[in-house]
Amino acid sequence: AIGRFRAQLERDPRDFVANPNGKITVVEFFDYRCGYCKLTAPDVVKLIEQNPDIRFVFKEFPIFGAVSDSVAKIALTPAAKARGLDLYKRWMGEKALDEAGVDRHLAEVGINPGQVRKAADDPAIHRQLLDTRALAEALKIEGTPAFIVGDILIPGADIPALRAAILSARAGSAKLKTVS
Repeated sequence: AIGRFRAQLERDPRDFVANPNGKITVVEFFDYRCGYCKLTAPDVVKLIEQNPDIRFVFKEFPIFGAVSDSVAKIALTPAAKARGLDLYKRWMGEKALDEAGVDRHLAEVGINPGQVRKAADDPAIHRQLLDTRALAEALKIEGTPAFIVGDILIPGADIPALRAAILSARAGSAKLKTVS
């Protein structure tokens, strides 16, 4: 099913993308309040910073309640996307991210929390989150994190499998359907 959804996965212009000119695309479905996402976040950041050839697509997939929904909407605003990786690091670094933590980090990077929360109410952002949820369901992704590299789906916080999939993609042989 990954092939059928390649454009939605890798080329949705609404997503935040780190290293947009990279040749290898990694997609992550994640939630800022997911403990396993938080565990993998330092590895994700390191991967992005040390590998400019890796184009990293962030798919906001809030599954842990109201704060998750709120921060995902905020992250998809133009102001927050402009500071995407910085906010990702900050929000993932919060052990128990709450609304106050979200606002504190926004202010620290020079974004007005009140203004960005208003922008987050945009129906287009709500539509994007619904589209991402439908995409995850079509791919049978039920939890976070979930990574996709080529035709390889890596469910869960399996960084060694993610690295192996990237190496495989570099070698031009990303043909496996799922690595568990």
